[in-house]
Amino acid sequence: MRRAAKKQRAGATLARATVMELSSRESAPVGLVTWRVIDGKGRGVVTTRACTAGTEVERAPVVILPKRDILLRGGEMTVLEEYLLYWSDEPERELAMGGGLLMFYNHSARPNVQFDTGSDGHSMSVTTLRDVASGEELLYDYGVPLWFTPAPDDR
Repeated sequence: MRRAAKKQRAGATLARATVMELSSRESAPVGLVTWRVIDGKGRGVVTTRACTAGTEVERAPVVILPKRDILLRGGEMTVLEEYLLYWSDEPERELAMGGGLLMFYNHSARPNVQFDTGSDGHSMSVTTLRDVASGEELLYDYGVPLWFTPAPDDR
């Protein structure tokens, strides 16, 4: 009985160490972004401190969705579709629903961040394209025909 308990504790310690090692190597940035209401746009993502170009400000998990599972209402976009991200041309993996703040980055034809597929294939990374000031809204180019009229500064 004692041997089994000792073995179980050793296994739990190993599991904790593995999680800690992975999280320190693979950890996403914490506390660099938050959301707020942006006049004329709704919700948006802003920095909590100044960041230099090339800073990963967020890494968030995504749920991969087949395009065929997204339903159109009489040819019009559903609310859900407005928040989905393009993922790949691979059948059954065309779209992604983002976790974290991914769904709240607004569009701009002059973006200050880019989205990249995470190396694990199940996350997305957001990286600054230029230096950004503390409190500045982070914007990316949706890269698709827009279904809305962008704010004047974001055209």
